[in-house]
Amino acid sequence: MSKRTQRKSLDYVKKDYVKTRTMPGNWYLSSYTYKFNLTHMQPFLKKLKEKKLVGLKCPGCNRVFFPPRLVCGQCLIKPNQWVDLRETGEVSSFTIAYLKDPGTGKVQEKPMVLIRQDGADTVYMVELNPEVDYKDTYIGMPVKVHWSEDLKGSLADIEYYDLVEDNARDLDLHKE
Repeated sequence: MSKRTQRKSLDYVKKDYVKTRTMPGNWYLSSYTYKFNLTHMQPFLKKLKEKKLVGLKCPGCNRVFFPPRLVCGQCLIKPNQWVDLRETGEVSSFTIAYLKDPGTGKVQEKPMVLIRQDGADTVYMVELNPEVDYKDTYIGMPVKVHWSEDLKGSLADIEYYDLVEDNARDLDLHKE
């Protein structure tokens, strides 16, 4: 008898496990309170008020997070070095959001893009300029921050992203 047929002939035996620990009672999640501490974000928020972008760099793997994170998901170390970032970036991925206006019932198409800021290793979701036709969106498309007029020191200070004009002309490779 071959090993293959020998394995098939063995029946599955269900094991009974002895409970080692039990906890009586219920867990009411609404009874727990969690205080989110924003002190680690203060340098980031101050720079946004000045129309500057910064990210947090992990000392373990040198990844730069924009927006900043409390813990690096790879190293499980707290990032601790602030790094200046450029206002430019590129589209990493995109999708179209269909939003229905509750008053008129009209459906609006809004492109939502994942942007990787130049100098950062992470992406985050933002909106493109409303004047940009979503059919022109592509992965790798260069974009630039468009700041809102009223700065409050939050990520909402970045109103949307504009296209970066490319002055390079395409090569005509199909000349005969």
